[in-house]
Amino acid sequence: MTLRWTVSLALHTAGVVFLVATVSFFLLQIVPGDPAAVVAGLDAAPATVEAVRAQLGLDVPWPVRYVDWISGLARGSFGVSYVQKTPVAELVARRLPITAALAGLALLFSITAAILMALLSRLGRAAATFVRVMEYASFAFPQFWIGLLLLSYFGLHLGWFPVVGSEGLQRLVLPAVALSLGNAAVLSRTIRAGLAEQLRSAHVVAARSLGVSRLRIAVVHVLPLALIPAVTIVAIQAGYLLAGAIVVEQVFGIPGLGRLALTAIGQRDLPVIQAVVVVFGVAFPLFSMIGDVILGALWPRLRQQQR
Repeated sequence: MTLRWTVSLALHTAGVVFLVATVSFFLLQIVPGDPAAVVAGLDAAPATVEAVRAQLGLDVPWPVRYVDWISGLARGSFGVSYVQKTPVAELVARRLPITAALAGLALLFSITAAILMALLSRLGRAAATFVRVMEYASFAFPQFWIGLLLLSYFGLHLGWFPVVGSEGLQRLVLPAVALSLGNAAVLSRTIRAGLAEQLRSAHVVAARSLGVSRLRIAVVHVLPLALIPAVTIVAIQAGYLLAGAIVVEQVFGIPGLGRLALTAIGQRDLPVIQAVVVVFGVAFPLFSMIGDVILGALWPRLRQQQR
């Protein structure tokens, strides 16, 4: 793997992060509502609101605030929360591991389910039809609705899993399943297409002529090659799952970054909102870069084409 290719990916990622940070800052400046009025209280006098605005630095022109925001971000600082009076980096650091664990477990479920569905589709026409129906169903139903069903049946009715909270891996199983189904369907279709292409290759024909079973051919000879194009999809899904955890965290009462963002939106806590947007925005190019690096290692021809 060439250093030039890796540096190019890193610079591309840094550019995307800068763009996300800039867009998030300016969009939040035009959103209706006065953060100073929210922090001061509904019945606060105008003089009190102005004092709070000066205290929060909102009376400074926006170009100055933008430069302060970008320079602070370059130093790893997200500012101080308007409401909690705590460095935003500390708030994010406390919540990020919870959301990361949820997204990581959902990604594991997504990959496992996709591989199983792709292999199942090779067992015959009926199995392939069943897999396609399951994929369409996963696309059709929104995550929050699936989460409510899982919560109602497996949490309340059967009592197999805790209903709310985030302590322990068991509490993340149901939200991870709800978060992973749609992504599993996308990944399953990619792997199925890869399997179909590889099954027409010469080495598979030779294996069949030697009497190797269809399942062994699919698992041993075809699946590893079919998974290579799916690396890019998995990398994109990793970022999507991290950002998509917002709704699922709200349904299951998980105190991760998603709930932190929703609370900050209601309180007009701009530094917290900007920080969460940047973290989610960083996730996509970062995981995409990791996926490109892995793909370049597994498939050197791709790296040569991008030079």
